Amino acid sequence: TDVIIQHLVTEQKVRIRCKDYVKKIAVYRDRLAVQLPDKVLIYEVSHDDPLDMHYKNIEKIKQKFVCSLLVVTTHHIILCQERKLQLYSFQGVLEREWNLDALIRYIKVVGGAAQREGLLVGLKNGHVMKIFVDNSFPVSLIKQATAVRCLDLSCRRKKLAVVDETSNLLVYDLDTKALLYQEPNANSVAWNTEMEDMLAYSGSNMLCIKTGSFPPHMQKLQGFVVGFKGSKIFCLHYISMQTIDVPQSASLYRYIEKKDFETAYKVACLGVTEADWRLLALDALQSLRMDIARKAFIRIRDMRYIDLLNRVTQQYGNRSSLTHEEEQLVTAQVLAFQGKYAEAAQHFGRAKQFHAAVEMYTELRKWDEAKHWAQQGEKAGAKVPLGLGAAAGGSAEGTGKGEDSIAQGLILKQAASSEEDGDLRAAGEMYLTAGQHRKAVEIFVRIGALECLIEVVRQLPGSETQLLNLAIKAFRQHQHYQFAKETIVKVGDVGLLISLHMESHRWDEAFQLCQQHPEFAAQIYLPWAEWLAFNDRFDDALDAYKKAKRPDLSLEMVEKLTHNAVVERRYKDAATYFWRLASEMISSVSLEGLGPEEADRKQQQAVNNFWELRRRADVYYAYSYIHAYIQEPFTTLLPENVFNCALYLWNVLASSGFSGATTTGMLLQNGHISPDQMREAKRRKAVAANGPGGGPQGNARGHLLREVPLGISRVYILYALAKQAQSLGAFKLARMAYDKLQVLRVPPTWQHQIDLSCLAIRSKAYSDQDELLPVCNWCMTTNPLLRSNLDSCVNCGHPFLRTFLGFDILPLVEFQPEDNIVMGEALKLIAMEPNSKKQPNDGWRESTRGGADVMCLDQGPMGGNEEGADLFVQKMLDAASYFVPGEPYQPVRIDRETMAELRPEEIYIVDMRKFSSLLPIRFFRSMIPEVAIAVCSTCGHFFHQETWELEFLQNKCCPYCGSKDIDGATVASETKPPLTSL
Repeated sequence: TDVIIQHLVTEQKVRIRCKDYVKKIAVYRDRLAVQLPDKVLIYEVSHDDPLDMHYKNIEKIKQKFVCSLLVVTTHHIILCQERKLQLYSFQGVLEREWNLDALIRYIKVVGGAAQREGLLVGLKNGHVMKIFVDNSFPVSLIKQATAVRCLDLSCRRKKLAVVDETSNLLVYDLDTKALLYQEPNANSVAWNTEMEDMLAYSGSNMLCIKTGSFPPHMQKLQGFVVGFKGSKIFCLHYISMQTIDVPQSASLYRYIEKKDFETAYKVACLGVTEADWRLLALDALQSLRMDIARKAFIRIRDMRYIDLLNRVTQQYGNRSSLTHEEEQLVTAQVLAFQGKYAEAAQHFGRAKQFHAAVEMYTELRKWDEAKHWAQQGEKAGAKVPLGLGAAAGGSAEGTGKGEDSIAQGLILKQAASSEEDGDLRAAGEMYLTAGQHRKAVEIFVRIGALECLIEVVRQLPGSETQLLNLAIKAFRQHQHYQFAKETIVKVGDVGLLISLHMESHRWDEAFQLCQQHPEFAAQIYLPWAEWLAFNDRFDDALDAYKKAKRPDLSLEMVEKLTHNAVVERRYKDAATYFWRLASEMISSVSLEGLGPEEADRKQQQAVNNFWELRRRADVYYAYSYIHAYIQEPFTTLLPENVFNCALYLWNVLASSGFSGATTTGMLLQNGHISPDQMREAKRRKAVAANGPGGGPQGNARGHLLREVPLGISRVYILYALAKQAQSLGAFKLARMAYDKLQVLRVPPTWQHQIDLSCLAIRSKAYSDQDELLPVCNWCMTTNPLLRSNLDSCVNCGHPFLRTFLGFDILPLVEFQPEDNIVMGEALKLIAMEPNSKKQPNDGWRESTRGGADVMCLDQGPMGGNEEGADLFVQKMLDAASYFVPGEPYQPVRIDRETMAELRPEEIYIVDMRKFSSLLPIRFFRSMIPEVAIAVCSTCGHFFHQETWELEFLQNKCCPYCGSKDIDGATVASETKPPLTSL
């Protein structure tokens, strides 16, 4: 019910919906006829554009026709039924009828004026008739013995191609009625609409293209040929139409071989490659067919040959014939343009134009050949080209000297001419050939011709250091590493070569060279560190700064990374950088040139800065969880973890643990940065004042917090603390948090929820759940949730040691050996297995406390002791009983006997001396050995063993400091191996 029309050139398709069964269709120019069961529809293209595909219905013939073939012309349709042809107008009027002698096998409209179109009709008896729609009498064209299957008429209507029932292709000359040739295995044929002597036919899955009397060019193809236009053949395979681009090169070559350039040009116009056009143009030019050559060169836009044709035409005009010498001269010019210079020179010689050969070779910089043809011209009596004698420096004595003088004159003359014309590269090359190295180097350096300059360098001896240094400067200026390296190696300057490696960022070669010459190693590390920092390889850059003995630059870079991490809300990275800054700063303290008092003061200041930076790292690390809890839509943290984290942050920030000094100020105190860098840091701080956590909220002082570091939001901490405290039953703490939120600037979307929670919390008891209150592991004092003493016990001052994955309190007690015990002896005593006397395990324990003998039943918070009395617990309780509130915190001091009784698997040693000798060794004992604890060997923070191992499996590093050394971590449990020192 639909008709699909495809434009063979553009391959554009259009669909016409007829809404009825389509029996037959016919297309002619801008007309389309569609036969339906009871009518025939006539369509016309709307516009005159040959590429337009918009059809509109112009006529409707409401008649039922019975026919085997249907064709359409400009104003008629033609129906074929066996031997009869009927001509109907678009109004359905039968205007003419033809009755033929045999059955009609093939009909094709071959064009013509409107209402005078011609038809080709092939009959079963082998006759081919030509019928005009305005003539009642058919015209017989060809009579043959076999039935007609397909036929076509050439574009000039002089030749007829017929395919008969025996699959033979027969081509006739319509003027003489003679059979021109025939070809086998054909089932369809089409003449080229743009060339008279070219046709295409298909058969036996082969496509054949025949041009003139040449053998056909064949290629594989399935389908039937239905059209041939230019270099495109249209083939119908089942229901798909294929457009095939066929090369015309084979036909072109054959016509060129026959010197038939007129026909060859026509074939080329059908579609050939640029190389084929060039071949046609050159052959035509050598055959002195200037008209064909010009048109061919214009086709490929070859201005050089067009200019040559213009010169030849201007020189000889339109003369039909040339003399022998003139032909040789033209041929020589053509050969020269083709690059066949030797042959061109021979033709110049035959034409007695020796100066042209010399000029050609001079322009080509082929000085030997130019000299040879100059000598040939002198022998033939021709004059030496003007200026050669003067350029050569006068007459030459002897044959060898004369040859050198001619060659030198040619080169120098051409070099001077090229330099005047601005062709400096060619001038430099000629100066180089003439041995004028200095002039060549100056020219090549001026124009930046590095390839030519390296050639000069390779010819120069190593003693020409001035020219070589000039070349090195040019190579480095143009950043050409290989040429600069080659030149420096020739000079033999190792320091300059290392400098080149550093400029080119070829650090491997630079370090490899420094291994052979260690005296140059110091100048590499600082540029290498700067390059690493520029390429975001900060860890490697820090190591490089250390090797360059510039800890000030290392600390400055860490400080910048820390500041950027806070501004960009990468709080875990900020914590890692703060820890790195603390360790780097304490390890780079220099006391050179200081007196004893000033050295002590600087050491104490460095230690204080270390602990403050460590606390800042702890705060930013903990805040990263609060920030993630607030900002991210989902969290894997348990409510207890969020509560403990927020509570830890508030207690630490509410303490006087921060001096208020910036990290830049600490660096200035330690002498690591200059005052100019200090002023730049203040400028950056002022710019970042409105950043995350900045402004009044981030830096305000008052009754809320004494000091809030940059980037930390009190609103986030209080909101998380209030929300989790309310859900866990810490109603007193939640009320406090909500009250403080009322005086802070909170996000507008939170305000309503906070107001409702404030009202709801007032209906709860003004108390906290007892199980939420922390108990000191030393003095057993129950502490309030809010404490402003750096998260320590309000009674004894012992710090609550928390796991840094969850922030719950660990059962650890810090202790120190007595002053009379050296550190080496203390470590040996702890490493020894306890040898205390075993006592019956009846639940009673004897001890001495306060000078009195005490017996107690093991029901205390520390659990039973299978070995009898625990000397460490006794020392701990004794120290707690003598503790005076308000005094500075001091760890438990134990003697040799107590240390010998300690179990190594319960002891943790955090050795900070690996960063600096100013830092102490800290000892901790687990009061509940059943709790498996792990500690990082780098930062000294404690974790639950299970969460620590899970974190290491996921991220392959410590979550706090980023250390990848899991083997150095100390893990204690009932079945763990003996203690490992950190």
